[in-house]
Parts: sequence; structure tokens; C-alpha cells
Amino acid sequence: LGKADPVPDLIALQAAVVKSIAADVPNLQDGEWEDREWVYLAVDHEVLVAAGRQSSTQAQVIANKPGGELEELGFRLSMESKAHLLALRDAMADVDGKTWTVVDLTVERSGKYDFTFSYDAPPRLSGDLLHSPLTGLLQRYRKAQSK
Repeated sequence: LGKADPVPDLIALQAAVVKSIAADVPNLQDGEWEDREWVYLAVDHEVLVAAGRQSSTQAQVIANKPGGELEELGFRLSMESKAHLLALRDAMADVDGKTWTVVDLTVERSGKYDFTFSYDAPPRLSGDLLHSPLTGLLQRYRKAQSK
């Protein structure tokens, strides 16, 4: 009997992804972060490695300034966050032999997070340039909070 290969710590890899992406939130697409506090963030990340490393990311944060209204803002993922996502993808493939192409991640300010993986063709990278699953995030968030 030989020693089995160590199993990757997927929970630790997921936590590293979440921490890295949460640190990216102030890197807004438009404008300055200023004194906002975020309450919820969502990321839709598509990746294809077969034809060279291609990725497409949409990242939105729901935040507000002290005493202000909630607003929905776009932010950029760092290269470090994208590397953490690829490390998670590779580790998961090592465990179950399947390689995801799309990950959707939501994170609440409390630290609670949720990953959803798809193994289908990634919509934007497959030509559907208008695919925008995060559209209306603020309205969906408000609706969920009112329940």
C-alpha cells in the first residue's frame, strides 16, 4: 500500500478566494471608493484555458456611504484574485476530474459566502457578449432583504 496523494483543502481555497475578492472591492470601475461600506458582493467569472487563458468577469458590490442609500457599483478583480480562482478550479478538477467554466460567487458582509459552479460553455466567452447575470443585483438584494 502506497501513500495516497493529499486531498486539496477546498474550504481553505474558497476562503482565500473570498478574502482576495473582498479586498478588491474598492477598485471601482468608475469613481472612487471614498468612505463607502460594502454589504454584499457578487461575481460572475468565466474561464477557458484550452485556447489560451481567457476569462471574462463581472463584479458588482452593493454599498453605501454612512447614512446614505444603497448603491450598486462595478469593481475589478485583481490578478491575485483571478489566480486564486484558477487555483480553486485546478484543485477541484484534481478531486473530481471535472473542470468548471463559470463560477458565481456571492458574499455577505457577515462573511457568509456561496459558490455556484457551471461546467457548461461559458456564455460570454462563447459569443453571448450581452450575457449579464448581475444586472438588477440591487433590486434582487432589496427584495430578498424584505422577506
